[in-house]
Amino acid sequence: MTIFIETFPVLVAFDNLDMLESQQIAKKALYGLSGIYGVVHIPTGTSYIGSSVYLADRIMDHILNNSSNLHLQSAILKYGLSQFAFVILEYCIPSDIIKREQHFLDLLFSLAKELRYNFNPQANSRLGATHSEKSRAKMSGKVPANAFQSGADNPMYGKVAANAKTIYIYSLDYVPVQTFSSMTAAASFLNTSTVQVHRYVRSGKVFQSTYRISTTILYN
Repeated sequence: MTIFIETFPVLVAFDNLDMLESQQIAKKALYGLSGIYGVVHIPTGTSYIGSSVYLADRIMDHILNNSSNLHLQSAILKYGLSQFAFVILEYCIPSDIIKREQHFLDLLFSLAKELRYNFNPQANSRLGATHSEKSRAKMSGKVPANAFQSGADNPMYGKVAANAKTIYIYSLDYVPVQTFSSMTAAASFLNTSTVQVHRYVRSGKVFQSTYRISTTILYN
């Protein structure tokens, strides 16, 4: 992890993430905070850089693999969650997140390719998807952070239907981009409906001339 620490300013690090107690400590410490984070493979310093208006939820997304970078997920499965740390690089107000995330992505992409899990060097580059009403309001700074407590208005928050299918998203040349535990999660990422996701899965057509969507692992 030496090269990561030499490159990035680490404010705080949460490790032993395979332990429930450590997860609870991290989530409690990050409650209501927004900023830039990294998920780092401790032995090598290989990392994923991201941002969130709600860091407490984002750390659990990565741990539970509900909405996480496919390259990072594969590494966690290979090495084990105990080999990774969730680190905070900078706390910032929601309206500054994209600008600050780009700063840290520029640093990350100045390193060797084998030292990063990110696929895309651009912040907030999810097919041009717009933020949800809640995220837009929160990022504008017009409402307090605690107005959006986890799951407050959704009894299914954090739950996945028993019949949900894993959705894999690939680039045109079959490079893994993202994976999701349900069509609903994939639809949110793609800024479309679950019906559209289902149609593209069945047809095998390219989504918006950019991505392939599948319920199975694809190979070129």
